[in-house]
Amino acid sequence: MLRRAVRVVDRVYAALGRAPLTVEVAGAEIHGYLRHRSFLAETTRPARTYVDLFLRTVRPGMTIVDGGAHVGLYTVLGARAVGPDGLVLAFEPDRYNLAALRLNVHGATNVRIVEKALTDAPGTATFHETPSTIGSSLLERADSSTRVVETTSVDAELGERRAPSLLVKLNVEGAEPLVIAGMRETLDRVRSISMLVEVNPALVSAAGTDVDALVRTLEGEGFAVGFVDLETQDVVHLPAPIPKGHIFASRG
Repeated sequence: MLRRAVRVVDRVYAALGRAPLTVEVAGAEIHGYLRHRSFLAETTRPARTYVDLFLRTVRPGMTIVDGGAHVGLYTVLGARAVGPDGLVLAFEPDRYNLAALRLNVHGATNVRIVEKALTDAPGTATFHETPSTIGSSLLERADSSTRVVETTSVDAELGERRAPSLLVKLNVEGAEPLVIAGMRETLDRVRSISMLVEVNPALVSAAGTDVDALVRTLEGEGFAVGFVDLETQDVVHLPAPIPKGHIFASRG
């Protein structure tokens, strides 16, 4: 009954082009629907996000790839930080996340929303949408509905854009290795790159690989790779085995 009521209320707000919930993070207002309530609450608690580390990494004029932009927390903060000479590409196929993302971006001229799933190549794929909007994924998930969505890659979307430096944030529920495979041309063309990559060993394994292989791929491309300590907002040595969390990779 509660889930049905949430769906009804969210549908009404979406039709009105409004959202019922708002939180403030690092000076930015972030809006969301009732199904985003847990995520929005987490963003206001200490050591639940890597916002401080993210903001220390962003530079004016930088290009940001926000893979799995969700409601746009990092898209909004990134757009403010890169300024008019920078660009944020926000990728989000989940329909309710996308609706909230549009509200939060509210016409920022240095943001381009891409309504596709980020993976290794342009095409189509089955997308599994969860009621919570946190776990929607290209991988099969329990308690999800499915639909076919367009897919794309970092290489396809960036094209020949001249990017002196690039920040890639990936939270794509197990598709992270695919996204990195789809940015080979970008890795060859752009030297100065930082990456914040969610790692979930169970999901990466379900996708047919493992976290260690992901780290080896990044190191093979010349990246120094560490683990994000949310408590200190710093990058520390990789633990063994690598647990669920986020890795930070940088070069140049």
